[in-house]
Amino acid sequence: MGYEPTQSIKLPFIDFLNLEFHLMETHPGVKPETFVTELVQRWLKIEMERLALRKNGRAKRGFQWKNIFLPDGTSLRTSYCNTVEFANVVNEYIVTDDGASLTPSLFANRHAKGRNAWRFVLLRFPGDDFWIRAADCRIRFEELQRKQSKSKTELSNVV
Repeated sequence: MGYEPTQSIKLPFIDFLNLEFHLMETHPGVKPETFVTELVQRWLKIEMERLALRKNGRAKRGFQWKNIFLPDGTSLRTSYCNTVEFANVVNEYIVTDDGASLTPSLFANRHAKGRNAWRFVLLRFPGDDFWIRAADCRIRFEELQRKQSKSKTELSNVV
């Protein structure tokens, strides 16, 4: 690898130590500098996509789940017996923290069988600060579709 210029960023010492100890415990061999660099790169990618969504109104990449589009950067969460798991939409795939690529159903059923992903998966879209149950998101989308269809029908009746 060639020369790559870097810039130092100052962190409070206690935060740096907490990060370093946490990485030693959870990700042995990962240096804080590498971790922070990857974290900033992921954050910038999500922020740039969120900004592009605001400007253009459509995401470039994402996962199509039935009638719901999950743009790149969408977070998914599920829990079973006090164990919470997370995944993210990366390009066109749902990828868990351990690197597995899954469907929403497989994600919801990793530790249990017969769970309906619409009920057991929570979503957080890029730029949002809150989680929404997938079933509620689906209902909102269907209501929006009905309203749009109704207004188109009313417009065609007027003309």
